[in-house]
Amino acid sequence: MAPPKFQRISTPQVTRFLPLALIATLSTLCVEASMRPMNAEEMTDNNETQIETDIAANSDSEINQTEEIAPLVLSQASDQDTQLEQEKDEEDSWRVYLDLYAFLVPTTYSSTTINGNKNDAALPLSDVINTIDEALTFKAQVEYGRLGFMAGVYHGSLSTSGSKSFFKETTNPLRNRLGLPSALRQRTIRVNGDLDVDVDANQTIVDLAFRYRAGAIQKPRMEKGSTSFIGLLGARVIDANINTSWSVRNESTVSVEGRVVSRENTRELERASSESFGNTWVQPLIGAFGTYAISEDWQAFAYLDAGGLGLSGEQDLSGTAQAGIAYALGNSAQISLSYKYFGLDYAGGGGNAYSVDQSGVNLGLRWLFD
Repeated sequence: MAPPKFQRISTPQVTRFLPLALIATLSTLCVEASMRPMNAEEMTDNNETQIETDIAANSDSEINQTEEIAPLVLSQASDQDTQLEQEKDEEDSWRVYLDLYAFLVPTTYSSTTINGNKNDAALPLSDVINTIDEALTFKAQVEYGRLGFMAGVYHGSLSTSGSKSFFKETTNPLRNRLGLPSALRQRTIRVNGDLDVDVDANQTIVDLAFRYRAGAIQKPRMEKGSTSFIGLLGARVIDANINTSWSVRNESTVSVEGRVVSRENTRELERASSESFGNTWVQPLIGAFGTYAISEDWQAFAYLDAGGLGLSGEQDLSGTAQAGIAYALGNSAQISLSYKYFGLDYAGGGGNAYSVDQSGVNLGLRWLFD
């Protein structure tokens, strides 16, 4: 058998088959490498590479979240700054309060002592309405920031006259006059019959005080649960004048200690018994006013003040106590309903004194100008 013949391969043919051989060799190496177990160093390197990749991914995610949150935080901070600036501007501004009110007192009790002669009176509200000549009650307040000033006026004037039939016993205004019959110098006189009585009275009280506010700004509408407290320090000016006179009807008789007084002496007694009291005095004044917002529209409030403290006479004291609720009428007005007490007790010496006690319903209307 003849030996096989080998065909000679040319260089261009070798060159053509070389890439195929390299590809096959590389494929074999890759398969072996994938099937061969990795050593500890290679696993560590791969884990570190994976961790670094995860950290990089998380960092990119956090950066993206930060970029999204940052504008929101800046926006909220800007809104808070704007709100604080608005509140500061509102705080540092002028506000004016005007209060009109009607004090409805069922019965006004008063006592007047003139030259030692005391007269007590109980005047029903119907008589006050029928006999009143003038009435003015209001309060005005101005505030800038937390400081302010308050002025309040309570003025009433009435006059009445009438005839009454009764048995009257009173202190004798002529008891200290010399030259009169001894009967007229006795302390007590009694009138049995009809008397004509004339009374003129007026009372004006002016409160002037500086005020300081703690808490929220007082408005007709306030945030639920908010509170406001105002302290007052100032003066109360009181002007009171009362004139009384009476005359005896012709058919009436006047007696002193059981002895009938002549007509001539009766006329003298009538002229001397006309009494008047007039005085103007000033009291130191302290007070407090508190408000609590039950809801946006409803508020509860309380007011207390005290004046005099015995500094302007033998006896000198006045005070107010008031509590009630208020309801908003829009953003600039509110109405209120409360129960109020006012008392005044003054004795200036020399046998002259004056006192008033009043309590009843108080209707109020407030406006806010800002």
